[in-house]
Amino acid sequence: MYNTQKVIQTVNGVSYEITVTRKKVKRMTLRIDRQGKPCLSVPEHVTREQIEDFLRSCSGWIAEHSGCRTFFSLPEELRDADEVMILGEKRRISIVRGAKASLSLRDEIPVLSVRVPEDPAGAAAAYDKTLKELALDVFRKRLELYADVIPERYGLPEIRVRKMTSRWGSASRKTGEIHLSLYLIKAPLDCIDSVVLHEAVHFTYMDHSEKFYEKLLARMPDYRQRSRKLKEYAGH
Repeated sequence: MYNTQKVIQTVNGVSYEITVTRKKVKRMTLRIDRQGKPCLSVPEHVTREQIEDFLRSCSGWIAEHSGCRTFFSLPEELRDADEVMILGEKRRISIVRGAKASLSLRDEIPVLSVRVPEDPAGAAAAYDKTLKELALDVFRKRLELYADVIPERYGLPEIRVRKMTSRWGSASRKTGEIHLSLYLIKAPLDCIDSVVLHEAVHFTYMDHSEKFYEKLLARMPDYRQRSRKLKEYAGH
C-alpha cells in the first residue's frame, strides 16, 4: 500500500494542498489531478527536506496549473448568459421560465427551462440534471453510428451516464451496458465518437489486445489523434 500524506506549499501568499505519495519510482513527478489539485509521486527513500526543496523549485508551475482543470466540474450557480461548455464550445446559456426543468440546443444556444430563473443555485441544480439527459440523447445517437462493430447477439447496448472522472467510459457484455462520463458531453463530437467506438469494440474484445486495436482503427483510422485531442482538451 502506498504511503500518502498532505503537505501545504505557499506560493505568493496562496497556500496549495499537495498530495504526496511514496512509490517505487526513480524520480519525483508532479502532476495536476482531474480536480485541479497538485499531486507528487516520490521515491520511497526521499526525505521531507528533499520534497520541500523540489516543491519550492516547482512553485511557479504549481501556481500556473493548479485549479485549471474545470472540465470535470459543473457550475454551483448559473445565471442567464453565463458561459457553459457543451460539445466542444463555450456557449452563453439562456435561462427561461418553465413548468418543468429541461435543456435543449436551439440554433446552437443552450436553453435551460426552470421554474425560478432568478435562483442561481436552483438553475445550476437543474442544469446538472438536464445536462445528463442531453448527454444521454447525444451519446445514444453517436452509438447508433457505430452499431456495426457490435456483434448482433448483443444488440445495441444501453447507455448509462455517470459523473466519472477517472475514466471516460466502460463496457459490460454481461449487463449489455456502456457507461460514459457525463463530462464527455463537454468535448467535441469527434472526441465523443472516439470514446463511444472504443467501448463498442469492447463487445468483441474485452481487453486492449492487438486485435482490439485492429478492429478499432479499421473503423476509425484517426482514433489515436482523436484520443490525444480529448486528453489535451480536458487538460489531462
